Amino acid sequence: MQLPVKAHYATLAMLALAEKYESREVLPARAIALEQSIPSQFLTQILQQLRAAGLIASTRGSSGGFYLDRAPCCVTVGEVVDAVCPTASSSTDTQASPLSQVVNEVWEELKTQQREVLDRLTISELLARSQDSSNSMFYI
Repeated sequence: MQLPVKAHYATLAMLALAEKYESREVLPARAIALEQSIPSQFLTQILQQLRAAGLIASTRGSSGGFYLDRAPCCVTVGEVVDAVCPTASSSTDTQASPLSQVVNEVWEELKTQQREVLDRLTISELLARSQDSSNSMFYI
């Protein structure tokens, strides 16, 4: 099951901010947009939603920008997805055919497994994966 592009961009923005967490550096929205190839107007909406969810904070002014409000190890990917893509309640058709009911059960199982992964993974774990993959070199 594919997540919306908004969730992808929000996770990229959180990873960019997580890279600066230890140094307490703030990142302007335009720097995140350029670095992560996210349309800037779309990123502005995403950052507002992440801030409203309490995942990031911001400072104003010429040296202002955004920063993580919580440690990357304390933020799950599930929280990021929830902040920008509120889940719609799924309704099951009580009059569905037996075949349709089986298919619906499989979709629900997939959604449950996807949710478990999102709720288990933290931003710091994704950042570590990113750093591991960029450090591994292949020689022929």
